[in-house]
Amino acid sequence: MEKEIKFLKERAFEFWEEGIKLFNEKKYNLSVFNIEQAIQLWIKYLIGIKIGDWPKTHYFSELVESLSDVYKSKKVVDFYKNNEIFFNNLEDAYFTSRYFPKVFSENTVSQLIENSKKFIKITGEKFLNE
Repeated sequence: MEKEIKFLKERAFEFWEEGIKLFNEKKYNLSVFNIEQAIQLWIKYLIGIKIGDWPKTHYFSELVESLSDVYKSKKVVDFYKNNEIFFNNLEDAYFTSRYFPKVFSENTVSQLIENSKKFIKITGEKFLNE
């Protein structure tokens, strides 16, 4: 199981790198999809290394709640509450970037990337190439 869990972190890093690359290429819809995948897999990785399994959901409200429960972290809950729109936008990216004609702007994606960095930082790991 440890190998599968480690895979989540590696895949999160790959999605992150691809998301930043696509952002720099001005492919914002694909960028935001990859950023969403990176954060989703990052959360699942953090849960997995603690309990040996992870939730099989795509909804950040459920993922963050599980993460908070597993780590008993008020910091994670507070970040979620203060940035709920950020998580909702990431969720939107998961669905709309593939199935709907929504277009994400450079500014929106830039803000999502910055909030993603903050979230990763408060969860205690830096896997970003800053």
